[in-house]
Amino acid sequence: MSKSKSAKKARAGHPGRNPRAGASKFEDQVRAAMVPYLAELRAFFNQRHSPADSDAGVEGLVTLLTVHARLRNKVAVAELEHEALAIQFKDLREIGDEVAQACASMLREFMLFLAESGRWSGSVEEFKMVFDLLSVQGGESPVVVPELDEASADERWAKLPIVSVARALLAWVGEGREVDGDGLLLDADLASAAAAVGLDVRYDPGAGQVPARWLPAAGSGVSSLAQLPKLGSYWDALLRAGVLSFQTDKVVPNPVVAEALEGEQGFSARGAKDLIAEGLYAHVLLHAVGPEGDHTVTQMTAALLAKAGSANPPRTELALAIPAPGELEPEQEHLQPLFAQTIPAAEALLRALEAEGMVRLGKHIRVPRVLRAPLERALTRVAEEVLGQ
Repeated sequence: MSKSKSAKKARAGHPGRNPRAGASKFEDQVRAAMVPYLAELRAFFNQRHSPADSDAGVEGLVTLLTVHARLRNKVAVAELEHEALAIQFKDLREIGDEVAQACASMLREFMLFLAESGRWSGSVEEFKMVFDLLSVQGGESPVVVPELDEASADERWAKLPIVSVARALLAWVGEGREVDGDGLLLDADLASAAAAVGLDVRYDPGAGQVPARWLPAAGSGVSSLAQLPKLGSYWDALLRAGVLSFQTDKVVPNPVVAEALEGEQGFSARGAKDLIAEGLYAHVLLHAVGPEGDHTVTQMTAALLAKAGSANPPRTELALAIPAPGELEPEQEHLQPLFAQTIPAAEALLRALEAEGMVRLGKHIRVPRVLRAPLERALTRVAEEVLGQ
C-alpha cells in the first residue's frame, strides 16, 4: 500500500523522464528492441483504450523504458529491474504524485502484456517484486498486506484449494492443448478440462440456455465455456500468470513458471501462486458486468473484498442484508429494488470465491492474509479496466 502524499507541482518536460537526465542515448535501441512485439502491444492496449490513447501509451512506455535502460545501463524491453525501478519512481515522485501514479498504471499494463504473451524474460521473483512496487506506486488501498515469514507463507499457500486446482488444470494441459483463435478451450475439451478443476459436466450442444453456475450440478450439460465460470476463471488466471502461453492455435506450459507453481516452498513457488490468485480475483470481478455494461455488481463486490482485506472487515450479516421496503431513508427508497438485485449477485460471487478458499464468510467477511497482496493488485486492475477510476 502507498501512503497518500500531497501532489507536488509538476516540472516541465515529459512525465516519464527525469528532466535532469537529458536526451537518452538508449532511446533508439529501446524502439528497435520493441519492434518484434509492437503490433501485439498496440492491440493489447486497444482492448482497454482508444487508439489515440494507445498510441500515447506506447510513446510514454518508450520514454519510461529508455530511462529504465539508462539506470541499468542495459536495454531489456521484456523485463524490469526492481532496484532501478525504485530509483526511477523516486525521481517521478519529485515531479508529482499524479505523474508517478499514471506511470505506474502504464507499466502495470505493460507487465500484464508481457505475462499474458509469455514474453517476460525475467524471473518469477523479479516479476512479483516489480509488480508489487508498481501496485504501491499506483495509489492508496484500504487492503492491509501483512508481513509473513517464508515458512508461514508456504504453509498458508499449501492449504488453499486454488493451488491444487491450478496444478490439476496444468497437468491436464500436459505438453499443450489446441485452442481457438482467442486462446479459449475447444468445445470438445470442455468436459475433460472441467473434470480437472473438479466439475462433473458433459458437453451438450443443445444446452445453450443452461445458466452459468460456479459449481454446476453433477452431470449437467453445457455447450460453452461461458457456462463454466470456474473453469474459465482458472484458465484465464493461468494464462495471465504466464503459467500457460498462447501460441496461435495452441496453449503450452511456460516451463519456468509451471515448475514454480509445482514447488512447495520458496519465492518462485509463492510468486507463481500469488499471480494466479490475482488472476482469479480479477476474472471473477471483471466478468460480473451486467446488461449494457452495468458495473453495479462488480462495484459492490470489489468494495466488499477491499473491506474484507482491511483492518476492519465487514460483518457478514449486515453486509449481505437486503433492506426491506420502508427501511431506507426517504431519499434512498428508490434504491431498494437495486439492492434487492445487486446484493444477492454480489453474495454469489463471494460464495464462489469462498469455495476456492479466497474469502471467508463467517461472522465477518475476511480475506486470508496470504492473499491480501494479490487481491490488492486485482482490485487495482478492476478499477482501471472496468470501473474507470
